[in-house]
Amino acid sequence: MSQKNVEIVREFSSLFESGDRRSWRSCFAPDVVWDVSRSTLPEAGVYHGHEGVERFFADWLRTWEDLEVEHREFIDAGESVVVVFRQRGRGKGSGVMAEREFVVIYDLAGGIVTRYRQFESRADALEAVGLSE
Repeated sequence: MSQKNVEIVREFSSLFESGDRRSWRSCFAPDVVWDVSRSTLPEAGVYHGHEGVERFFADWLRTWEDLEVEHREFIDAGESVVVVFRQRGRGKGSGVMAEREFVVIYDLAGGIVTRYRQFESRADALEAVGLSE
């Protein structure tokens, strides 16, 4: 089952990278928990359901121009998948180019994402799923 979870996450991650901001709903539970409370993002907090995820993305995406997201690593963690990705973009207000790496955990049940958790480091995310570097 865990390799199947990796493939599910790869599929919707690929859609996101290509600019598709709509197909994700079928891969996420209607009551998904979107937890970015451990991050340093201005939008840090916990969002609930599809509407919460949409609110997070509306707030996050409106601050960027030329945003690129590259998913670099998918780590099988059983019922969870750890993903390392890099974001690069120019701030709309400042014009400053920014690039950074994020590490996230997608928790799945029955082939759909039930929870998303974002971390500032790979080590923290791996520890959260019981793995180590």
